[in-house]
Amino acid sequence: MFDFSDTNFIITGVLMLLVAWSLRRSFREQSRISKRDPLEEAQKEIATREQSQLNRLDQLEVKLYEYGREVESRSDDRLHMLDELLRDADREINRLRQQLALAQQNKGTTPSSSEEPGPDILVYDNSRKITAAAERRLMIVYLSQAGFSSREISNCFQCDQSEIETIIAEENEPPSTETA
Repeated sequence: MFDFSDTNFIITGVLMLLVAWSLRRSFREQSRISKRDPLEEAQKEIATREQSQLNRLDQLEVKLYEYGREVESRSDDRLHMLDELLRDADREINRLRQQLALAQQNKGTTPSSSEEPGPDILVYDNSRKITAAAERRLMIVYLSQAGFSSREISNCFQCDQSEIETIIAEENEPPSTETA
């Protein structure tokens, strides 16, 4: 009755299998669409976006922490370098003071005309007790005589530049001599 070798029978069987397979596929697709919950999908999408934002925030926090450590290490390096420079400057000041003291001793005992006089340097003499304000004025004058500008001196003492200029002008004025 059925001849399985007939080509029409084979083609009809293959077509029926294809139709069944496509119907099953469309049925699965429709059931998946009907089971779909838009609210749940939106919540999942919001959650994934929040998580990605939190991850990005964590990355930025790590970068900020690394940048802070880098800045701190740079500033520490500069502070160490400045401390070393200060120590070197203190050593040089002490050496120059010793040379000046030796030169003044040698000048007092054996005058030599072959030596050229150096620049006028006022030596800070701390043997007498003075007030803090007077010492501050004296240091301002010393720094001015050493060639520092009034702006640099005001930065050192953290005060107005006009105040420094006034102190320097007062110290540089010749003393008024009044004869009675």
